[in-house]
Amino acid sequence: MSTKAWLLIAIGLSLLSCRKQKPSPPPPAETAPLGFDLLARLSGIWEGPVTSTTSVGDFPVWKVDLRPIHSAQISARNELDSANNIHLSFFVARYDNKPTLCFRNGGFFSGIERITYLFLDSTAPGYYRFIEPVSRGQRAYAELHFPMPDSLILAAYTNKLGTRPQPVLHMRWTARRVDTTAARPAIAHFQYPQPVVVRDLSQAFAGRTEAIYYSPIQNDPYPSDQQPYLGFLRASYQHHSSYTPDPDKFVILFTTTQPLVENFQYYPDRLRYISRYVRLPATQTTFFFPHVHPGSYYLYALYDEDENGTPSSGDWFSLMGTRFTLAPQDTAAAAVPITFRLP
Repeated sequence: MSTKAWLLIAIGLSLLSCRKQKPSPPPPAETAPLGFDLLARLSGIWEGPVTSTTSVGDFPVWKVDLRPIHSAQISARNELDSANNIHLSFFVARYDNKPTLCFRNGGFFSGIERITYLFLDSTAPGYYRFIEPVSRGQRAYAELHFPMPDSLILAAYTNKLGTRPQPVLHMRWTARRVDTTAARPAIAHFQYPQPVVVRDLSQAFAGRTEAIYYSPIQNDPYPSDQQPYLGFLRASYQHHSSYTPDPDKFVILFTTTQPLVENFQYYPDRLRYISRYVRLPATQTTFFFPHVHPGSYYLYALYDEDENGTPSSGDWFSLMGTRFTLAPQDTAAAAVPITFRLP
């Protein structure tokens, strides 16, 4: 959603008025960019295992809630834990004198922030390749495969900071789409996707050796705090009085787009509606989620007694989640008590 502006209108030599105007439409693209259909393929909640050669390592399930945040941009952010996160964003940019699909990705890993810009350079049926533009893919590239409509393989390759002659596997995510309903309001709101330019990156990387930025991030051409439409969540939970939390164990604090419990019945299949989640030390009872998609949610907390990463027998759980609604570019607060030990 575009920011609102105030336009000062001068007529002759007299200052007559200052009035609120409708947001200006984004600059049109001359034609739809190569691979424009990818934007429509990406919306929804996806989940699947990650294979990684990074310090983060492999993990069995990564859940990603991709929704439009602009008429020509879709994004998601995920926390691995309280210190590490990943964000993905695909949008139409102006680059190399034409509208081009851009893949902006990065996050914090072991306290170091990285942001990478890749641009689409080739497609085939169900296949899209994005390359680091300065090195023309010799530094890094990414591939997206759609073997089936609700199946996605995202693989990223790097030359390991120049230590390899050619890029090698950085990570591979094999995912399936488990929900399409959460993205529908944003799709309708933006009439997504539209072939319009979100950001002009024509000169963004002039004089640079690569389109990759490291902390402290400087001169980022499309910084995180300028991403449109997204909001923030201050989330917290309370432990139950019947147990004393072990500081070596963890609590999983998460939001869903559908309730897990209705009429006192628990629906474990609705775990597919998880939108955001974070694994916290059991002594940390609050967390601030940035860049949250607007919408209605339910907040839950799980004291993971057996440390298997999912609600199971013996775990303490907030059986009745707390419902909250987040408006665009706003901040919501929600708290939930842990109330029930799963049988």
